Amino acid sequence: MTPTLILSPRFSDDSITLRRAAIALGWDVVRLASWRPPEDFEPDEPVLYAEPLFNEAVAEQLGLQVVEPPEDFLVRLPEEYVGRRVRLTTADEARSLPGPVFLKPPNRKLFPARVFASGADLPDMPGDDPILTSDPVEWAAEFRFFIRDRRVRAWSPYWLSGALAREGEDWIVDADAAGATRDLLDRLLADPRVDLPTAFVLDAGVIRGVGAAVVEANEASGSGIYGCDPVEVLDVLRAATFHVRG
Repeated sequence: MTPTLILSPRFSDDSITLRRAAIALGWDVVRLASWRPPEDFEPDEPVLYAEPLFNEAVAEQLGLQVVEPPEDFLVRLPEEYVGRRVRLTTADEARSLPGPVFLKPPNRKLFPARVFASGADLPDMPGDDPILTSDPVEWAAEFRFFIRDRRVRAWSPYWLSGALAREGEDWIVDADAAGATRDLLDRLLADPRVDLPTAFVLDAGVIRGVGAAVVEANEASGSGIYGCDPVEVLDVLRAATFHVRG
């Protein structure tokens, strides 16, 4: 069976890079013209890579499921991997929190994750929407890891000292931060207490004054690849889309 990489109408550097890599591997590649696939579109092995809302819409029409981490992924991790206090609550409860407080939607990017002066500044949304809260921390460096079957398949730095970790075409690696982060990740991946999705993205890095910690987990099918090897990313994406009906 030949995989078919399914892309959205929105061109991005990542989708272009993955398209080229997929073609080089002999995959079929389809960039849909809209959020509605053609009626006769039935690829044997579909592989989604696009914006999460597009993935959700197309997956429903094609009878697919995209793997994504549970909303309480960070909350369920042992404290040694998190490095800060994290809680899953609702928008109504989050609005009563004093600040400063870091707030983010668990999976969907409904608003930019950031430190709020108080929970009262949370954007308007249904009161029962889930919200992750945590103590504000300063990340010295952050890295993206594409993971399949509890093994890192591709990784890249993406944030360093408050800015994108890139100069021109080169991604900047802080070797000490990378080493500490990878040590933490290796322990987490080998820890039988930690349930992990089959294929997903894990962001981790170093908190100033604390040490290595997990930033967050995301669905691989909608995550930026930064400097990750696109061939390895495609292998993760291949495991992140599956049929839910015959």
